[in-house]
Amino acid sequence: VDLCLDAVLSHYDGVMRTVRARNLHFELADGFDVLRERGRGRYDMELDVFDSPAFDFLTDSDKASWMPVVRKILGDDAALVHKGSFLSLPGSDIQVYHQDGVHLTGRAQRPCHAVNVFIPLVDLTRSNGPTEFCLGTHHLGYEHYDKTMIETPTVPAGTPIIFDYRLGHRGMGNASDGPRPVVYLTYSRGGGDARNGEFQDKVNFSRKRYKKLGELVERPLSREERAAKRRKAEAEAEAEAEAEGQS
Repeated sequence: VDLCLDAVLSHYDGVMRTVRARNLHFELADGFDVLRERGRGRYDMELDVFDSPAFDFLTDSDKASWMPVVRKILGDDAALVHKGSFLSLPGSDIQVYHQDGVHLTGRAQRPCHAVNVFIPLVDLTRSNGPTEFCLGTHHLGYEHYDKTMIETPTVPAGTPIIFDYRLGHRGMGNASDGPRPVVYLTYSRGGGDARNGEFQDKVNFSRKRYKKLGELVERPLSREERAAKRRKAEAEAEAEAEAEGQS
């Protein structure tokens, strides 16, 4: 959890630092390939670092602890088709109620074709705006919001929340004084291979719709960090000189 939390917050800081450095405030409203705003104070982010070996516990189907449940729902050919993070900042608005994906057909109810796995990186409380789910809305003809069918999990950090891709939900407003980051992973039957007639979400998961931000601007070193870097360089130079003198 801590590794993901650091990665998500660092990514957000890096994007915003880049936006300021390159004066991209107007472009921010339209979104970038690595960050899109989903309502005031809410950001949907894609992190390249999630593809590194350090995050295999998220992306490796043999290591992710939630995969037995995912395979029980989707079958043994269930595969990860998208991953990212949501970040809800203090003061963020209540999200518009929505479904991430619609039914594959409007003629009859079909089995679940995709699921989302939400992993909160902080404890979810009523004040920091957890996700509100409307139970039963994954059934054809029952998609509309019904306040009598609401379930809002408040679980400890690191607890997976798994739900049908068609289930209606919304993030609540964050009234706390800290951010609410969540890692999300989307799985599909057959890995979303359209050649096999499987589900593909080309709307939510297309980077082509957004401007490429490019390489992020690095954080400037603090005075203490610059001093530490200088001392390290001096020590390495002294050690090298001493080694040359002994030879």
